[in-house]
Amino acid sequence: MIHGARRHICATALALGSGVLFAPAASIASAPRGHVTLHTARVHLSDLFTDLGADQDCDIGPAPAAGQNITIGGAQLQAIAAQYGLDWPGASDTAQTTLTRASRSISSNELLPLITTALQERGAPSLPNIDLAPFQSPAIPEEESAPPHLRNLVYDASHGRLSAFFIVPAGDGATQSFRVDGVVSASATVVTAARDIAPGQIVTREDLDIVTEDSRRIPARSLVDPRDAIGRAARATIAKNTPLIPDLLVKQDVVEKGSPVILAVSSAGLRVTASGVALDGGGLGERIHVLNPSSHMVVIGEVIDKSRVDVLPGSIPAPADQRTLRAASQGTRSSI
Repeated sequence: MIHGARRHICATALALGSGVLFAPAASIASAPRGHVTLHTARVHLSDLFTDLGADQDCDIGPAPAAGQNITIGGAQLQAIAAQYGLDWPGASDTAQTTLTRASRSISSNELLPLITTALQERGAPSLPNIDLAPFQSPAIPEEESAPPHLRNLVYDASHGRLSAFFIVPAGDGATQSFRVDGVVSASATVVTAARDIAPGQIVTREDLDIVTEDSRRIPARSLVDPRDAIGRAARATIAKNTPLIPDLLVKQDVVEKGSPVILAVSSAGLRVTASGVALDGGGLGERIHVLNPSSHMVVIGEVIDKSRVDVLPGSIPAPADQRTLRAASQGTRSSI
């Protein structure tokens, strides 16, 4: 609680048209209160004295700011009692009344949903972990129910740091602002090297791991799907446990366009192979079109190695046009 300076409350006298001050007749003995908590923005006579007569209570001035207090000494209390015609037996200069304005504070639970939404709008993970540093909440008048408003958010994604600037009510239509700092993190899945990968080496599934890491430790644009790395070649040495990003890899066709391949079809436990001609170039795991020269049909398959393509389940063969047949024939002759 913050104790304010001793402050004088000026009562507003009721005046008749003639200018003569009027005070209600005293009929009930009153006494000053000790410590009073105010729940409104105004001080009333009943906040200072007990046992007021009928129609004696009135508004006598503004309350202190939220969370603050004022102390009214005996001399001031006697002046107020006289001003309003109160009967105060045993009036004393040592008497005093302390008025405290009720207040509430802001909790982190009120701020986190606002910060989370703003972070997601700035590209943060969908379910970030937010750790707010301890902060000093401003005192808000108890009667003010308006929620805090996020005025601005500064987010450093590379270091996972944030600063949020809020506005809250201060009472009587005024506002006050405060700042909250924090750290943002999230668990993210990323593809890493399961072992050292040499320059030019074609990446296979066995070369990769899928791990969960703190998002702050993961480079931007890290791969999350192993298929984005399989079949590509390492530009340089990739150390074990390194998160893979596109810049570390280069597309490498293991099957060249026009080269002969073995088509493999599996169905109900039966495996059938046939000769084919690649109509596209492709790396490991990529899908390419392959012509069956015997049936003149084109299917879609997945590159398994430099000479084998597995026909995708559900792939429907399509007739090849004459242009495709001529191109495949020329490509096959040139590869021999």
